[in-house]
Amino acid sequence: MMSKVAKLGIAMAVLAVLIVPAAYAGVPDVTQSFYVPQRGSVATPTEGAVAIASARRCPNDDGTQVLALSSRLKVVVKASDGSPIAGIPASDICVLFNGGTPAQGFSGVGDDSIIANFQFNQLSSCPDIRCVQADAPTDAAGVAYITWIGATAGSPGVGTRDPFRKWGGYAGSIPVMVLGFQLQGKLTSGSALGSYTAHVKSLDFVGGRTAAANQGELVNSLDIAPVQAAVGHPYQYQMDFDNNGIVNSIDLSFIKAHNNHKCNFPTVN
Repeated sequence: MMSKVAKLGIAMAVLAVLIVPAAYAGVPDVTQSFYVPQRGSVATPTEGAVAIASARRCPNDDGTQVLALSSRLKVVVKASDGSPIAGIPASDICVLFNGGTPAQGFSGVGDDSIIANFQFNQLSSCPDIRCVQADAPTDAAGVAYITWIGATAGSPGVGTRDPFRKWGGYAGSIPVMVLGFQLQGKLTSGSALGSYTAHVKSLDFVGGRTAAANQGELVNSLDIAPVQAAVGHPYQYQMDFDNNGIVNSIDLSFIKAHNNHKCNFPTVN
């Protein structure tokens, strides 16, 4: 007759078989999960270089040409068996910032070129941002959206300006994290993994990275002069605000139109 101990051992083994696959299925596989830049309708989105043209902003996120057409990242999360992982909370899907630079005392696994803190930018009432989170949890297909300008309740992937989603600085590759796992990007859904890095072109790309107060999250002559100097000269990707492959008078006019813009100007909130 089988002992109670043996029966208990078998029962525990069976329970482990039932539990482990379920838990394992909830772990993102970074070789199958990814993010991709999009804009436009969620049902018929535009991806790739055209979509990136809308991923441009100033610290005030004002105007119709900033983060237009619901500029966003589509995030696709899958387990190792290829199955989608549904129900991951929006707060666990993040574009991650440290909040500032090492010179300002900020550190961590997020980006340290983006300036997103009140501590050094108090006169402009800039918000503290560490996680630019998804609009909603992952759906049944394991899909979530991070709409850069802000989420619209009940409509993931559709943008509404969020007055607490303002930052300065530019970084060419910002970590996109899901449940603590860093994902790689694709330029389009059919592109190779690693063909795109998360970024938003910023009209504020100079200054604000030292311990000097109230120098960040501001568009001024320090930002405008390099764009003017780049017109007709070797290509500068971060200054090509419409992503057409050249820095020209259109880019210069765009940044000049945002001169002196900061977190609380021209729109206070």
